[in-house]
Amino acid sequence: REVDAGGDAKAVKRSLQQIARSSQRAAHMVNQLLAMARAEDSEQARRMHPFNVAALATETVRDFVPRAMEAGIDLGYEGPERGDDSLLRLTGQPLLVRELIRNLVDNALQYTPRGGTVTVRLLADPFGQVVVLQVEDNGPGIAEAERELVFQPFYRALGTEVDGSGLGLAIVREIAERHEASVSIESTHPHSSMPGTRVTVRFV
Repeated sequence: REVDAGGDAKAVKRSLQQIARSSQRAAHMVNQLLAMARAEDSEQARRMHPFNVAALATETVRDFVPRAMEAGIDLGYEGPERGDDSLLRLTGQPLLVRELIRNLVDNALQYTPRGGTVTVRLLADPFGQVVVLQVEDNGPGIAEAERELVFQPFYRALGTEVDGSGLGLAIVREIAERHEASVSIESTHPHSSMPGTRVTVRFV
C-alpha cells in the first residue's frame, strides 16, 4: 500500500528487511533460551541413553550445509563414520548433545568470513575411553583473555559486530558439564592474522 501511494519502494524494502532480521534474531533468542532451559533441567539430566555421536555430528553438518553454501563457507566433517559404533558410542542425552554441536557450528559459521572453512571433527580413542569433538574455523579468533568469559551467558567478545544472543557457548558448557565433559578453546592458527578458533569437547 505504501508503494501504491507513491512511497519509496527501496525504503519500504529496507524496512521490511530490517523487520525480517529483527524477527529472526528474536526467534533465535527464544530458541537459545529454551535450549538453556533444557540443559539446566535436572530431571532431564537423569534420563541417559546410549547413542552414536558420529550420527549426531554428521546429521548436524548436513543441516547446516545450505546456510554454509549461502555464506560461501566450506563446511565439512572429519572423523569415523556413523557405522563405527563401538568407537563413538556415548551414554547421555542425545538431544542435548545435538544442541551442543549445533551451537558450536552455528557460532563458527557466524564468525567465519566468506571463503573461510569450518570443520567438525571427531577423534575416538581406540580403547573406547575418550571421544573428542572439535569444531574449528579460520575466523578472527577469540583473545586468550576472553576465552573463559565467552562461556558466560550474554557475553559478547569485544570488537565483534555479529548478530547473536551471546548464549551459544554458555549452552555448550552447561550441556558438557551435564555429560561430565570438558570444554576448551584455542587458536587454530595462532600466528596468523586470522587465528581462528578451535573448540574442543572431551567426553570421558
